[in-house]
Amino acid sequence: MMEDPDGWERYYKRNDRRQGSPLLRRALAMIVPDQHGQSAVDLGCGAGLESGLLLERGWSVHAVDKQRSAIDRVEAIAQRLPQGRLTTVTSHFENLGPLPSSSLVFAGMSLPFCHPDGFPRLWALITHALAPGGVFVGNLLGDRDGWSSIPSMTFHSLAQVEASLLEFEVLSFAEIEEDGSSMRGPKHWHRFDIIARRR
Repeated sequence: MMEDPDGWERYYKRNDRRQGSPLLRRALAMIVPDQHGQSAVDLGCGAGLESGLLLERGWSVHAVDKQRSAIDRVEAIAQRLPQGRLTTVTSHFENLGPLPSSSLVFAGMSLPFCHPDGFPRLWALITHALAPGGVFVGNLLGDRDGWSSIPSMTFHSLAQVEASLLEFEVLSFAEIEEDGSSMRGPKHWHRFDIIARRR
Protein backbone atom coordinates (compact mmCIF):
# COMPACT_ATOMS: atom_id res chain seq x y z
CA MET A 1 0.00 0.00 0.00
CA MET A 2 1.80 3.10 -1.28
CA GLU A 3 5.29 2.05 -0.24
CA ASP A 4 6.84 3.96 -3.17
CA PRO A 5 8.65 7.00 -1.67
CA ASP A 6 8.00 8.98 -4.85
CA GLY A 7 4.28 8.30 -4.41
CA TRP A 8 4.36 9.71 -0.91
CA GLU A 9 6.31 12.74 -2.13
CA ARG A 10 3.63 13.45 -4.75
CA TYR A 11 1.01 13.14 -2.01
CA TYR A 12 2.88 15.61 0.22
CA LYS A 13 3.18 18.13 -2.60
CA ARG A 14 -0.55 17.92 -3.34
CA ASN A 15 -1.34 18.60 0.32
CA ASP A 16 1.37 20.99 1.46
CA ARG A 17 -0.85 24.07 1.07
CA ARG A 18 -3.83 22.80 3.03
CA GLN A 19 -4.44 24.09 6.53
CA GLY A 20 -3.47 21.92 9.44
CA SER A 21 -5.88 19.29 10.74
CA PRO A 22 -9.21 20.73 11.95
CA LEU A 23 -9.29 17.95 14.55
CA LEU A 24 -5.94 19.08 15.96
CA ARG A 25 -7.04 22.71 15.96
CA ARG A 26 -10.17 21.75 17.89
CA ALA A 27 -8.08 19.83 20.41
CA LEU A 28 -5.67 22.71 20.91
CA ALA A 29 -8.62 24.94 21.80
CA MET A 30 -9.42 22.50 24.65
CA ILE A 31 -5.90 22.44 26.10
CA VAL A 32 -4.88 25.02 28.68
CA PRO A 33 -1.42 26.33 27.66
CA ASP A 34 1.43 25.48 30.01
CA GLN A 35 3.57 28.52 30.76
CA HIS A 36 6.63 26.24 30.89
CA GLY A 37 6.01 24.95 27.36
CA GLN A 38 4.34 21.83 26.06
CA SER A 39 5.58 18.77 24.25
CA ALA A 40 3.88 16.78 21.49
CA VAL A 41 4.45 13.72 19.34
CA ASP A 42 3.37 13.83 15.69
CA LEU A 43 3.05 10.24 14.46
CA GLY A 44 3.23 10.11 10.67
CA CYS A 45 4.15 13.78 10.26
CA GLY A 46 3.81 13.64 6.45
CA ALA A 47 3.99 17.09 4.88
CA GLY A 48 4.72 18.58 8.31
CA LEU A 49 1.72 20.90 8.52
CA GLU A 50 0.57 19.78 11.95
CA SER A 51 4.10 19.77 13.37
CA GLY A 52 4.42 23.28 11.94
CA LEU A 53 1.20 24.38 13.63
CA LEU A 54 2.51 23.14 16.98
CA LEU A 55 5.99 24.62 16.51
CA GLU A 56 4.45 27.96 15.58
CA ARG A 57 2.68 27.94 18.95
CA GLY A 58 5.92 27.24 20.79
CA TRP A 59 5.51 23.51 21.37
CA SER A 60 8.37 21.04 21.45
CA VAL A 61 7.57 18.44 18.78
CA HIS A 62 8.86 14.90 18.32
CA ALA A 63 8.00 14.07 14.69
CA VAL A 64 7.96 10.49 13.39
CA ASP A 65 7.60 9.23 9.83
CA LYS A 66 8.85 6.23 7.85
CA GLN A 67 9.64 8.43 4.83
CA ARG A 68 12.89 10.40 4.96
CA SER A 69 11.34 12.99 2.62
CA ALA A 70 8.67 13.71 5.25
CA ILE A 71 11.33 14.25 7.90
CA ASP A 72 13.24 16.55 5.54
CA ARG A 73 10.06 18.59 5.06
CA VAL A 74 9.31 19.00 8.75
CA GLU A 75 12.94 19.91 9.50
CA ALA A 76 12.76 22.64 6.84
CA ILE A 77 9.57 23.97 8.43
CA ALA A 78 11.20 24.00 11.87
CA GLN A 79 14.05 26.17 10.59
CA ARG A 80 11.47 28.88 9.86
CA LEU A 81 9.82 28.54 13.29
CA PRO A 82 12.51 29.00 15.94
CA GLN A 83 9.93 29.53 18.69
CA GLY A 84 9.39 25.76 18.83
CA ARG A 85 11.82 22.86 19.18
CA LEU A 86 11.89 19.80 16.94
CA THR A 87 13.30 16.30 17.23
CA THR A 88 12.74 13.69 14.52
CA VAL A 89 12.80 9.94 14.01
CA THR A 90 12.66 8.08 10.71
CA SER A 91 10.98 4.77 11.48
CA HIS A 92 8.15 2.44 10.57
CA PHE A 93 5.61 2.26 13.38
CA GLU A 94 6.32 -1.44 13.82
CA ASN A 95 9.97 -0.67 14.68
CA LEU A 96 9.39 2.45 16.75
CA GLY A 97 11.11 2.73 20.12
CA PRO A 98 9.68 4.38 23.26
CA LEU A 99 8.15 7.81 22.74
CA PRO A 100 9.05 10.81 24.90
CA SER A 101 6.68 11.82 27.67
CA SER A 102 4.25 14.26 26.05
CA SER A 103 1.26 16.49 26.65
CA LEU A 104 -0.23 15.53 23.30
CA VAL A 105 0.06 12.75 20.73
CA PHE A 106 -1.31 13.54 17.27
CA ALA A 107 -1.84 10.81 14.69
CA GLY A 108 -3.76 12.17 11.73
CA MET A 109 -4.78 9.26 9.46
CA SER A 110 -1.46 7.55 10.14
CA LEU A 111 -2.16 4.75 12.64
CA PRO A 112 -4.09 2.58 10.14
CA PHE A 113 -0.82 2.20 8.19
CA CYS A 114 0.62 0.18 11.08
CA HIS A 115 0.49 -3.58 10.44
CA PRO A 116 -2.20 -5.24 12.60
CA ASP A 117 0.43 -7.39 14.33
CA GLY A 118 2.26 -4.26 15.50
CA PHE A 119 -0.73 -2.11 16.44
CA PRO A 120 -1.19 -3.26 20.07
CA ARG A 121 2.45 -2.40 20.81
CA LEU A 122 2.13 0.98 19.05
CA TRP A 123 -1.01 1.84 21.03
CA ALA A 124 0.79 0.89 24.24
CA LEU A 125 3.65 3.25 23.30
CA ILE A 126 1.14 6.06 22.75
CA THR A 127 -0.66 5.42 26.03
CA HIS A 128 2.61 5.20 27.97
CA ALA A 129 3.91 8.45 26.43
CA LEU A 130 0.89 10.44 27.60
CA ALA A 131 1.13 11.57 31.19
CA PRO A 132 -2.17 11.75 33.11
CA GLY A 133 -4.07 14.63 31.54
CA GLY A 134 -2.25 14.24 28.22
CA VAL A 135 -4.39 14.27 25.09
CA PHE A 136 -4.55 11.87 22.15
CA VAL A 137 -5.81 13.36 18.89
CA GLY A 138 -6.19 11.22 15.82
CA ASN A 139 -8.09 8.96 13.48
CA LEU A 140 -8.67 5.23 13.21
CA LEU A 141 -10.23 3.50 10.22
CA GLY A 142 -13.32 1.38 10.73
CA ASP A 143 -14.01 -2.17 9.63
CA ARG A 144 -16.38 -1.00 6.86
CA ASP A 145 -13.74 1.22 5.25
CA GLY A 146 -13.10 0.72 1.54
CA TRP A 147 -9.51 -0.33 2.22
CA SER A 148 -10.40 -2.86 4.91
CA SER A 149 -9.32 -5.82 2.76
CA ILE A 150 -5.68 -4.60 2.76
CA PRO A 151 -3.95 -7.05 5.13
CA SER A 152 -1.03 -4.78 5.99
CA MET A 153 -3.30 -2.07 7.44
CA THR A 154 -5.21 -1.90 10.73
CA PHE A 155 -8.98 -1.42 10.96
CA HIS A 156 -11.26 -1.29 14.01
CA SER A 157 -14.84 -2.01 14.92
CA LEU A 158 -16.61 0.51 17.14
CA ALA A 159 -16.32 -1.92 20.05
CA GLN A 160 -12.55 -2.23 19.52
CA VAL A 161 -12.13 1.55 19.48
CA GLU A 162 -14.13 1.89 22.67
CA ALA A 163 -12.00 -0.79 24.33
CA SER A 164 -8.82 1.05 23.30
CA LEU A 165 -10.08 4.20 25.03
CA LEU A 166 -10.85 2.71 28.45
CA GLU A 167 -7.89 4.57 29.98
CA PHE A 168 -9.09 7.85 28.48
CA GLU A 169 -11.75 10.48 29.07
CA VAL A 170 -13.29 11.00 25.64
CA LEU A 171 -13.57 14.72 24.88
CA SER A 172 -14.76 14.42 21.29
CA PHE A 173 -15.70 11.34 19.27
CA ALA A 174 -17.25 10.98 15.82
CA GLU A 175 -17.86 7.90 13.70
CA ILE A 176 -18.00 8.96 10.05
CA GLU A 177 -19.06 6.85 7.10
CA GLU A 178 -19.25 8.40 3.66
CA ASP A 179 -18.15 8.09 0.04
CA GLY A 180 -15.35 10.37 -1.01
CA SER A 181 -11.88 10.48 -2.52
CA SER A 182 -8.44 9.41 -1.39
CA MET A 183 -4.84 9.42 -2.57
CA ARG A 184 -5.76 6.36 -4.64
CA GLY A 185 -9.01 7.70 -6.09
CA PRO A 186 -12.69 7.23 -5.08
CA LYS A 187 -13.14 5.55 -1.71
CA HIS A 188 -15.72 4.60 0.88
CA TRP A 189 -14.60 6.06 4.20
CA HIS A 190 -15.35 4.63 7.61
CA ARG A 191 -13.32 6.39 10.26
CA PHE A 192 -13.29 7.47 13.88
CA ASP A 193 -12.18 11.00 14.81
CA ILE A 194 -10.96 11.03 18.40
CA ILE A 195 -9.90 13.57 21.01
CA ALA A 196 -9.33 11.87 24.37
CA ARG A 197 -7.55 12.76 27.60
CA ARG A 198 -5.49 10.18 29.50
CA ARG A 199 -7.04 9.56 32.92
